[in-house]
Amino acid sequence: MKKNRSWGYRLFCVLSLVSAPLLSTSVTHAEMTETDTSLVGQTLTSTTTSSSTTEMTVSSTTPTTSSQATTSESTSETTTSSSAGTAESSSSSESTVPSTEETTDNPETPAIHVKKLTESKRYVKIKTFPASTTKTQETDSRTLYAINQLQLTAAGTITDLAGHVYKSIQRYQDATTNKEYVELLDDQNQVIGIVEAASVTTANGLFQTEKKYATVQSANYPLWKTPFFDTQLGMTKAINQQTFQVKESFKQKDGSIFYALSTDKNQFIGWVNAKGVAEAKTPGGVWQSESKYATIISGNYTLWQNFDWSAKKGNTAALNGKTVKAKGKYRHINGATYYSLYDSKNKWLGYINASGVKTTSNAQGAYQNYGKYVTLTKKNYTVWGNFNWSSKKNTTSSLYGKTYLAKGKYEHWNGATYYSLYDSNNKWIGYLNAGAATVAKNRGGIWQSENKTVQVKNKNYTLWQDLNFSKKKASSASYMNKNIKVTGKYQHYNGSTYYSLYLNNQWIGYINATGVKNAHTIYSQSTISRYVVVNNGSGNFLNAADPNSSKLGKKSSYKGYMAQATKLAKTSDGNYLYLVSPAGKIGWIKESQTYSVNDKFWMYTTGGKYPSLNVKKLNIEVSISKQRVYIKSGDKVIYTMLCSTGTVFTPTPLGNFRIQQEKGSAFSGAAYYRSFKDHGVYLFHTVPTSIAWSTNSFSAVEGRKLGQRASHGCIRLAVPDAKWFYYNMPYNTPVKIVK
Repeated sequence: MKKNRSWGYRLFCVLSLVSAPLLSTSVTHAEMTETDTSLVGQTLTSTTTSSSTTEMTVSSTTPTTSSQATTSESTSETTTSSSAGTAESSSSSESTVPSTEETTDNPETPAIHVKKLTESKRYVKIKTFPASTTKTQETDSRTLYAINQLQLTAAGTITDLAGHVYKSIQRYQDATTNKEYVELLDDQNQVIGIVEAASVTTANGLFQTEKKYATVQSANYPLWKTPFFDTQLGMTKAINQQTFQVKESFKQKDGSIFYALSTDKNQFIGWVNAKGVAEAKTPGGVWQSESKYATIISGNYTLWQNFDWSAKKGNTAALNGKTVKAKGKYRHINGATYYSLYDSKNKWLGYINASGVKTTSNAQGAYQNYGKYVTLTKKNYTVWGNFNWSSKKNTTSSLYGKTYLAKGKYEHWNGATYYSLYDSNNKWIGYLNAGAATVAKNRGGIWQSENKTVQVKNKNYTLWQDLNFSKKKASSASYMNKNIKVTGKYQHYNGSTYYSLYLNNQWIGYINATGVKNAHTIYSQSTISRYVVVNNGSGNFLNAADPNSSKLGKKSSYKGYMAQATKLAKTSDGNYLYLVSPAGKIGWIKESQTYSVNDKFWMYTTGGKYPSLNVKKLNIEVSISKQRVYIKSGDKVIYTMLCSTGTVFTPTPLGNFRIQQEKGSAFSGAAYYRSFKDHGVYLFHTVPTSIAWSTNSFSAVEGRKLGQRASHGCIRLAVPDAKWFYYNMPYNTPVKIVK
């Protein structure tokens, strides 16, 4: 026979006989430590106390564990346990009746008879024994037992389990000594073994299996490693507002409740006071208030009805790019945030993963890249400087027909789309409701109707094939002096207008509008005599009844004043009037830019804007032949008025006179008079009144004679001219009357 077997070998035989699960270092979620799969071997080695010359007698009966722990749902993802090997067969050479030499020193330890006590769901921690512990104490307190038919049999030691935490549901009591024992369970609720109650410390409370979710509501609660609350893992600040599984709770004797939090992947997070979380009915967590606008950025997201993904509300295909309201949010246990969406009519749309939207606090929603050219095709829209509608940058009436780049867009909560417009110099124009613009295919903008006949100005313009200017169609030199038809135009992004040209019904290309002039035609011209008021101050008077003719004075200098139209021209561009004043030629103007006052022209200023009389050598000259009054500075005429002097039978005296003291607002025949001869006999005054001594009732019959000899020797003036003369002409001003 070989030398004596070791104590480790003998313990192995015992473990084989009882077939109970061997000592395990698998820990509950409360410990968060890695399983040490080598622990069994280490334990067996560490329990060798002496060598023996004899081997223990091996029983042929293999005991099994009979106690069944109440099932508790584990929150730990992985549990590692080691179990005893199968007992050796009694027929093997190692299990045959051993020799006397191998069994004399260590007789088999007798079994301990126990009874069950009331179950209680507790957590226990294996105590650490000091090195001074006696052999007897070691045997009693460090032994790990297996149970079979309420008999405890030594199955190992708990030395290497010191400090580890386990669940304990079942307790036992020695039927003879009343000593208590507790059963240890791993994370899978499998029995590890039984130890003396004195070998463990019991947590101050009871655990309960749970099946719920909780969302962390505070950043200020500690996270604990175990229900003994002696090792802190961190604070809830790092997981605030996140949702976790709760598979277990722990209620202390003082009533405090703690939850064991874990992820949906069963990763243990820690124990937390229940006051720091809010229980949730679904894995979505608890509703959290939100007040944001959300722009949907993809058409491929599902809108969910619930958080177990069993019912779909719809999808984002039809909502892509739209802005809706996120009234609340959920931090799902899967780690994603989900918004609860509503449309502008407060209709609930469903839950969406936050990655499918962009959120903002502004009702216009999130900025979206667009990059298209648009032409403004509706008037009376505002171009806004902000989305508070407090800043107006422009109106489409003044920008009508122009083309801009819509770099981005906003799908506003109000249902409208707004473009963010830029010109070709990258200057921001403002925000415009998309309803006021039309998207163009290229930077040329959209086709706009135009109907005119033009001629090419010079030979140096290009006729383009396209408005990206990638291909030339012809040169303007080929079309000089030809009447060309314009059927449409494009107001290009570059700021220029391009005409679409046709010759003999054949398209010949696009040309910059600056390269052509109107092919103007005058159909007829006649002499007329009509008094009109100029009501348009834009541009200039023209030298001919042709918009392409040379320019004369600015129309703004005569806007609102009366002039005499002496010619009427009918042209391809409409009717034109030739205007003159008492001083002479004014120029041609479109008839539509005037209105007639021929029936009461004597009630209007005849010479345009009145001059200042603060000049050197102020004097007055009256021409009988021309029926004009000239206001002069020395020899220079500074203003000319229409007048009526005496008839041939009652002539106005010729010669040199001065403005005399006699004046008045009215007399029996006229108003606003100033004397220049015989102290009240010969006067400057208005056309005759229809009511004696009146200042506002004038004779239409006499008024129409203004501009021809008609008085009894006085000098008649238009009503506003006489009034100005009355108030402004200085006393003693020289007056000269000539033929």
